Amino acid sequence: MKWRELTHNQATLFQVWMEMASPSGSGFSGCLIMFVFLQLSPHGSGDASHFHLAPLGGTAKLLCPLPLWPATVPTEVRWLRSPHLQHSLAVHVFRNGKDWDEDLMPEYKGRTALVRDTQEGSVTLEIRGVQLEDRGQYRCQVRIGNLSREDSVILQVAVLGSDPYIHVKSYDAGWIHLVCRSTGWFPKPWAEWRDPEGRLLLFLSEAHSLDEVGLFRTAVTSRVRDSALGNVSCTIRNEALGQEKTAAMIITAPSSGRISSSTVALAVILPILGLLIIVGICLLWKQRRSKEKLLYEQVMEVENLLSDHTKEKGKLHKALKKLRSELKLKKTAANSGWRRARLHFVAVTLDPETAHPKLILSEDRRCVRLGDRRQPVPDNPKRFDFVVSVLGAECFTAGCHYWEVYVGDKTKWILGVCSEAVSRKGKVTASPANGHWLVRQSHGNEYEALTSPQTSFRLKESPQCVGVFLDYEAGVISFYNVTGKSHIFTFTHSFSGPLRPFFEPCLHDGGKNTAPLIICSELQKLEEAVTPAPEGKGLANGDVSLRVNPSLQPPQVPELFPHSDMILSWHSDLGPALQGLKVPSF
Repeated sequence: MKWRELTHNQATLFQVWMEMASPSGSGFSGCLIMFVFLQLSPHGSGDASHFHLAPLGGTAKLLCPLPLWPATVPTEVRWLRSPHLQHSLAVHVFRNGKDWDEDLMPEYKGRTALVRDTQEGSVTLEIRGVQLEDRGQYRCQVRIGNLSREDSVILQVAVLGSDPYIHVKSYDAGWIHLVCRSTGWFPKPWAEWRDPEGRLLLFLSEAHSLDEVGLFRTAVTSRVRDSALGNVSCTIRNEALGQEKTAAMIITAPSSGRISSSTVALAVILPILGLLIIVGICLLWKQRRSKEKLLYEQVMEVENLLSDHTKEKGKLHKALKKLRSELKLKKTAANSGWRRARLHFVAVTLDPETAHPKLILSEDRRCVRLGDRRQPVPDNPKRFDFVVSVLGAECFTAGCHYWEVYVGDKTKWILGVCSEAVSRKGKVTASPANGHWLVRQSHGNEYEALTSPQTSFRLKESPQCVGVFLDYEAGVISFYNVTGKSHIFTFTHSFSGPLRPFFEPCLHDGGKNTAPLIICSELQKLEEAVTPAPEGKGLANGDVSLRVNPSLQPPQVPELFPHSDMILSWHSDLGPALQGLKVPSF
């Protein structure tokens, strides 16, 4: 019977060889394929006796049970998850000498690799960052030519459980019964008890059960004499990981003829607790009386204000007029700061090594947008893997620097400056304490400075181009609306270490935020007319309407005013109204 089966297999292989030995093929390669497949394991139904145990968070290496002839390159190798044979899902596909990402399970993308040992004739699947969900059966399918074989491997995940917890179960005739409990182990752990002298204690009972996720719960019971003073320890060990966890309980002798410590503690704590309750009631009563008194005073103050309304009306009108004047001065000062900041323009580009895999950068590295899928880029410590952000290639450690970013009609964006040492992996809380000085457009005309806590504000008009100014020595980072020529927000901080520009185009917002962020390669051409003449009339006295292009100005000009001249003293009553209006220092 075996001879007949072998003859049938050889006939099939011979037919393959004849097809490959055609004028367009090679007789030697067909013979080699036939010889290789005779070396393959004849069974293809999937032998579930192959197991592999991998640590949680580690790397699993699943060896395909199908042997290959040395130096053989398979036409296709497929690794499948097979909860049901009819619904197998691809984990890794190797075809025609390279890996394929199409039709793979999303949770395995970027976590698998195929390792072939040509000398041993083996194929191994590596799964990085093993999770509990990775447990189960995997099928390996190998195809050479038009012949294929398959076999299966079962992956189990080794997990180190929780710290043991010891408690006293009962006390009986001089014996203290102790129970040691722990959860979350795989495979089934090994446990032991030791007395204060380090000797092993016998188990009264040992129970292991599986929880809802398939991990072991263990409870081990032992007993010790009440005369055994010292530490009684319980150790639970995972043999597969070679790690263990230990907990200990101290057994002390009771003091004969004396009141127990618990009784003494109770006698002390109860009076103190009663006194604290009385003090708390008194404080609450005083607080209520204080609130009532404050409310009464506020009511009286309002009544006095209403009675003096006529007298105060003039004062309020005068204060309002002064407030408007000072706000106008402050707006003029902020606008002057933006004009002076533009004298320090620098050409900023994007650093592709820091870009999140879903970000798409232009060839000149001045444009970035969010793509629909992760790009096949190498993972490195500099790259953001959770926050869809990218840093500028320039690194600033001193001096003044200004750049402009075109945001257009985007509904969401984040711009600013961050420290070179910020975290690039996982979730990041953006704040000045963590090395971030950023401004965000959340939606519509609502904006936030990512301070701690965040500072929310609105602008009269949404900027289509945002200017960012950094004065390293002065500790100032200012944001400007280039379109409206107005100040947005200013951070002040004492900088240390290199700083880099920060860009985040944010999510698509239902298709409304797909436009890219574009770094301006030169200053925006904002032309200004000096006293334009009325239409259809000439200029008096031969005056000429002059238009000045700011980009034609020299890169550096001496300071026109000392730093102290930029400091304005504001009226103390205007503090709340001027909150958030900050003038950069130069």
